[in-house]
Amino acid sequence: MAAKPGLRLALRIVLATMMLAATAPARAGSLQVDPIMLEINQSHRTTILRITNREAEPVTIRAHALRWSQPAGADVYQDTNDVIVSPPIFTIPGNGTQIVRIGLRPSAAATQGAFRLIVEEVPAAHPGTIQVALRLDLPLLAMIPAGTMRDLSWTAQRQPNGGWILEAENRGAGAVRISAADAGSATGIGEDADVHYGTVLPHSRRRWAFAARPPLRNPSLFQTIVRTGDADGSQSSPRLD
Repeated sequence: MAAKPGLRLALRIVLATMMLAATAPARAGSLQVDPIMLEINQSHRTTILRITNREAEPVTIRAHALRWSQPAGADVYQDTNDVIVSPPIFTIPGNGTQIVRIGLRPSAAATQGAFRLIVEEVPAAHPGTIQVALRLDLPLLAMIPAGTMRDLSWTAQRQPNGGWILEAENRGAGAVRISAADAGSATGIGEDADVHYGTVLPHSRRRWAFAARPPLRNPSLFQTIVRTGDADGSQSSPRLD
């Protein structure tokens, strides 16, 4: 689409949270952030995020937190005042680094909470040009321990359109971060599946949709988690074909 004179078009690139080690930096365009997994616990009531501008030009950034839940198998974000982000708006000079401090307000400091830290570029005004605003979405866990794959139970269900819904239910008190290898060992789905598993919060469910039959490395293992609901509410295991 051609931009009309004087029209500023801002395009937002939403980057999926990457399943990397908490100490591994992540890059998004001209920005690098470290770490990509933020945690607050009894020993560390605040945490810091380093944001580095890899370009020669300065960039203005806004950072804020949203509450994160998974009430129906999907990620839901809501506005919250429980998290303090300092500074919330800042400009990083070319090839410079900004330290952002994150903590909980006293009213929320003793309770568990899952949040997402949103780090987004504030595009400069350049009339007549197309501007791209970078947006990073980082997990922030407060007083939530790490769970294990043993806390998860898996099911797969065929949909009327022929696709599949894969679901992991976390019955534990910790947050479980799932890699493609972890999911493959539990479900039989190959690591080449085009899906990002991410994190399942405590006592929550997470669902992933497959448009067609999942790429399987272990069909017999996948068969063990396939379920369908009958009219009387009972469960049965159908064939894959």
